[in-house]
Amino acid sequence: MERLTRAEQQQRTRRRLLDAAESLIADRGIHATSLEDIATAAQLTKGAIYANFAGKKALMEALLERRLSEDHVANAGHDGAGTEDTTSLARWLRYLGLSFEANTTTPEVRRFVLTFTEFWLHSMRQPESREIMARWMRSVRTANAAQIEKLTDGDPPLPAEDLAAMMLALDIGVLFQNFIDPEGVSADVYTQALDLLIASRPQE
Repeated sequence: MERLTRAEQQQRTRRRLLDAAESLIADRGIHATSLEDIATAAQLTKGAIYANFAGKKALMEALLERRLSEDHVANAGHDGAGTEDTTSLARWLRYLGLSFEANTTTPEVRRFVLTFTEFWLHSMRQPESREIMARWMRSVRTANAAQIEKLTDGDPPLPAEDLAAMMLALDIGVLFQNFIDPEGVSADVYTQALDLLIASRPQE
């Protein structure tokens, strides 16, 4: 077996700590999760945490950065519905909607909802952490707006930035409501809402 370099070992240790922290936070919440709990779950010492992070706050911010950089809110429900069709705005949105519907009940999405909620509250309570969340949301909106512009030849039914913001709001909002009350808010509400967004062009 090839021996890991010091940098590779540190990277592996850091990943184990973040994985353990994420799992515990999803189960217990941020405030009920201690550094000792994280170290134990990762099968490491508390010293390993301080060797990689300044403390719990730094570890939480690193986990928030990692979790949100993976684009889970925009894509949590967008895996496994088939090959993406990007030949038109309507077909792309339909693909996103069907993918969302196909994945809202998976364990991965459940874990995402729990951890994202914890991180959202953490960002609201800790102003210095808000920029991480804000930067991620901007990146999602920017990427979706660019796709909208591309698929409409620069003439979308609504301003691309506004449409992208609505898509993100629907993604988060429907996912959270479906998670709590799946009978009251079915996953296909997301697909229907996307259809409505492009059904008519605002009057000039």
